[in-house]
Amino acid sequence: MTKAIYDKASRSHTLIKALGITLLAFFLLVSITGAIPLADILNSGSNNVSNLNKSNETIKAYDKANNSDEALKELDKAIEINPQDSNAWIYKGNVLSNLNKFDEAITAYDKAIEIDPQNSDAWYNKGKVLFDLNKSDEAVRAYDKAIEANPHYSEAWEGKGVAFDSLNKTEEAINAYNKAIEVNPRNSNAWKNKGIALDNLNKSDEALKAYDKAIGIDPQNSKAWYSKGLALAKFGRSDEAVKEFDKAIEIDPYYSGAWYNKGIALYKLNKSDEAVNAFDKAIEINPQDSKALNGKGYALYKLNKSDEAIKAFDKAIEINPQDSKALNGKGYALYKLNKSDEAIKAFDKAIEINP
Repeated sequence: MTKAIYDKASRSHTLIKALGITLLAFFLLVSITGAIPLADILNSGSNNVSNLNKSNETIKAYDKANNSDEALKELDKAIEINPQDSNAWIYKGNVLSNLNKFDEAITAYDKAIEIDPQNSDAWYNKGKVLFDLNKSDEAVRAYDKAIEANPHYSEAWEGKGVAFDSLNKTEEAINAYNKAIEVNPRNSNAWKNKGIALDNLNKSDEALKAYDKAIGIDPQNSKAWYSKGLALAKFGRSDEAVKEFDKAIEIDPYYSGAWYNKGIALYKLNKSDEAVNAFDKAIEINPQDSKALNGKGYALYKLNKSDEAIKAFDKAIEINPQDSKALNGKGYALYKLNKSDEAIKAFDKAIEINP
């Protein structure tokens, strides 16, 4: 079953520095001074001015931060100045999440929620991290809290759908995606993930329409092009699938999954030389991709390059010793080289793994 694509690269809470640090600087300034009466801010003799100057120093220091560790230090300074700034805690959680410090991120989001139980962003981002920790049931509950605080939070509805999808609750996932789309008809990712869910229910025509809708809204949505390619490949429309994978690769040249599935489609079209090139690109991006090595092995075997095929199969088996397909492929290649005894050993091992 294909799962909804919801990777960290597409997160709305990607480290703020990547989006332009002035956004955070502006926010911190507003959030910190927002609780201070204007008269006090203008009073040069007040302690509040001293605090404001400190916050400005923190913002300047954060602007100079070159990495997430420095960003955390500056956010901690901002929190020290105003411990009740729930959004500063959220930003801290986002940075921790991007460092894969998920438990600490949740602690930061919980602090934001303690300060402001109706902060929908805190609940939403907590849901994202819980999903990353494979705690999909808890993620659903966090998204529900975000939606309770803000029923028009399209991304929270979408996140809930992705969590349902991971729990194999496909109908519930589609309902959540529909709500996300109702709230924001231009949520490209909600359309894309709805397409994946429909595809999993074998409603391929409806899935293709959903993918087209996603692409129409955001032509740079590489995952929508990729998902459409998978759907077309499932139909046996390999020529069209290759075009969709190419579009995904044009947008994201490091999309290893698109390169791999392009290789599979080319292999089915008996374009084994091109398939090898596609598999090589996938392997270049991810040298531990045993599936791409396996695909390369079969394409080389089809080209009567059995010695090279065996090398590819051996690398796949080294990465995943339980890869029965790679062992079978190695057996075929060995047999073709008249190495029957070795071939039988490879076949026996494959049968042992997958009777």
